[in-house]
Amino acid sequence: MPLNLSIGDRFPDVSMVDDRGASRSMAELADGQPLFLAFFRGPW
Repeated sequence: MPLNLSIGDRFPDVSMVDDRGASRSMAELADGQPLFLAFFRGPW
């Protein structure tokens, strides 16, 4: 499902699994502070 986001738009709150296997939301991780999310693509 593609997202139509523009610069300055708020990213929808999504949940991800942390290194311990617990589900964490981006809002929970940010705790009301600005959050920088980066995606890296390439061979690991």
